[in-house]
Amino acid sequence: MLFCSQYYLANQTWNSIMFEVDNFGEIVNEVTFNNTGDDYLRCARMLQLDDHIYLFGEGRKNNTADVSVLKFDMQLNEVEHYRYNINGINPGRLFPLKVLCRDNLFHIVGLARLTNTYQPPFYLETSPSGFMLHSSYYNPGPYIEMWPQDFYLSPGSDNLFTICQDWNVNNNSWAHFIVFDTTMSAVSNLPITTGSLGFIMLSYTIFRDSDSTFYLAHNYWDINQPEGWNSEVTRFDLNGNTLNSFVFQCPEDSASWTAHYNGMDTLPDGNLILCTTWNLELEFGVQQEATKIMLFKLSPSLDLIWQKFLFGEEGMYEAYSVKAHPDGGIVVLGTYSRTPPTSSDIKEVFLMKTDSEGLLTGIEENRGKISSTEAILYPNPATSQVTVEFSMVYSTAEFQLTDISGKTIYQTKLTSNRQTLDISALPSGTYVYRIFNQKGLEESGKLVVE
Repeated sequence: MLFCSQYYLANQTWNSIMFEVDNFGEIVNEVTFNNTGDDYLRCARMLQLDDHIYLFGEGRKNNTADVSVLKFDMQLNEVEHYRYNINGINPGRLFPLKVLCRDNLFHIVGLARLTNTYQPPFYLETSPSGFMLHSSYYNPGPYIEMWPQDFYLSPGSDNLFTICQDWNVNNNSWAHFIVFDTTMSAVSNLPITTGSLGFIMLSYTIFRDSDSTFYLAHNYWDINQPEGWNSEVTRFDLNGNTLNSFVFQCPEDSASWTAHYNGMDTLPDGNLILCTTWNLELEFGVQQEATKIMLFKLSPSLDLIWQKFLFGEEGMYEAYSVKAHPDGGIVVLGTYSRTPPTSSDIKEVFLMKTDSEGLLTGIEENRGKISSTEAILYPNPATSQVTVEFSMVYSTAEFQLTDISGKTIYQTKLTSNRQTLDISALPSGTYVYRIFNQKGLEESGKLVVE
């Protein structure tokens, strides 16, 4: 498997790195790009086509912004470096945000930064040999901050079906489903809402369902219920009507974020996988409290099939991308840092791979054992209270505590997927907890009461 990443060292600029790993997670090859004042690359996307690897990124050469495409052979030796500009503008920066390959051509959609109040989407069409067939940008007038987050191409159509973040909040909506033609003229512009107009939505993933429907995964925050960020997948028709939806309503004082750059994918069996980060309160940063990765397997009609929590030793696991593997498994790419952090802590890249049921497979992770469960218990150690959270597949469960002799000393029924329990009457010590029901839920572990 191949993936690319960015990293920043103190008193340096952003640098880029590309990894090749085997099926056990061991790095077998890597390429690092150290930026200089004259030559800058910040990688964004990677594609494999035939017997070459293509790395797409934000580039700059001699203070001129460009879209850079590096071409490698399968041994990760650089073959060519292509640079592209957008006709008609001279931007300070060019961000390629999503790249698709169709008919042996690359279709690149990104963001051009001209001024703080004029940041339009752009489109590039290039060949694998480096020839630029077309470039254009969206120019409806001044004061536009329309950031393209994702797009897809429909068979038989050259139009770009995009989801854009609208920082000017036109039509009371933070998101717009815009269909662009190849000149970046808007064929249609549909404000997207998934509830009251108080919703703010971020981190979008969009892909085609049929000629007339699409899926959209995103985060949202409802100002009428300001408990935290929630995660949602919605199936729309091209008129913006909601056909189906799945919502993970995050608990109070927490947040759920879809994987930042690709939060959803289609599995080989036709079902969907949604990836989020549980308890992420400081996205892209380092926080005090631990997080967990959540995977949701959804049917095409967005019914929940299963939900899994993936986590290791106390640490901040933050999902950046989820991909379906050809063998039916699921690959999650993200970053890790210790919790609570120290002044010397940094974020490291992690890679997790599961089977089609969300159970960890052969890839090892160098920060200790990674667990995959349907239920979690926190805090642990605990004093007077514990919170139990279990998969949304189930409506009820039983919680049981036994002492070291095997005697049951506490048992109660859980009637919601997140429930806080009073354990203040328990003496200090180590107990075995069990979270279970007759429909297949069965998780256990040790609980330390202080």
